[in-house]
Amino acid sequence: MKKIGISTWQLQEKYGDFKALEIAKSIGADAVDFAMANKRFDYRVEGSLYNKSDEEIIKYFSELKAYADELGIFVCQTHGHDCGFKNKKEEDDALVENIRLNLLATAALGAPVCVIHNATSLHMGANPDPELMHSLSYDLFTRTLPYAKQYNVKLATETFGDAYKNIDFFGDIDEFMKAYNAIKQIDDLKDYFTTCVDTGHSNKAAVLFGQPKPADVIRRIGSDIAVLHLNDNDGIYDQHKMPKSGNIDWKDVLKALDEVGYDGVYNMELKLNHFSEDLLIETAEFSIKVLKEMLK
Repeated sequence: MKKIGISTWQLQEKYGDFKALEIAKSIGADAVDFAMANKRFDYRVEGSLYNKSDEEIIKYFSELKAYADELGIFVCQTHGHDCGFKNKKEEDDALVENIRLNLLATAALGAPVCVIHNATSLHMGANPDPELMHSLSYDLFTRTLPYAKQYNVKLATETFGDAYKNIDFFGDIDEFMKAYNAIKQIDDLKDYFTTCVDTGHSNKAAVLFGQPKPADVIRRIGSDIAVLHLNDNDGIYDQHKMPKSGNIDWKDVLKALDEVGYDGVYNMELKLNHFSEDLLIETAEFSIKVLKEMLK
């Protein structure tokens, strides 16, 4: 039976990390995508958990894992810091340390994969220099993947969409695969590098810029897909709505996942406050019911 996951970032923000696990279990999720891309997990922010020692960080996340085990739910993936390299030494160096801590926490949670974002046109401008973008990408992953290897987890790069009314540089599937394959040529790191398909991002790239539709992105990446950010939109805005509430062809998406032999968690990354801040739980619960019905 296919497992269903839910990204808990808004539940964590409103109810706390431990309660978010309880809620996810109570509404029918098999797994969670645990969020770390915020100030609570940023070593530069006073009072952050990441200000503490590695031992204290491991203790906190190990306790979370034990509680998840007690509930009967597991952390299928985490979402680490998502700003990407900016070609600014101080900020890029800080990102490397935060990703190291993301990976340390991922291991303590017992999760196999941490998702982070590549360099992006959001920070580098609408028409960035291709050589610079690939250099930043290579630098980002070759500096962080040794930590994935050290902690025995995988790091996933995520498919992109648009930025500044232009395609995000790595929203172009050819550029995405070129950057990905460059890292996969490194023998001692390639086994720790993988991909996350964000269906909403890929849908925007398809609708706005003629890129392959989400199902064909899945076919293009194939067995290198380790985790998912399933969400829907109208092809114009990054709405992170539940499946079947936008214009993505979900029948084809699920068919493509079967074709490439995907056997991981069908995880949804949704904006749970789409209807109301007071309906986070109800929105998540209904979304899980919808996806379960789709997967029958």
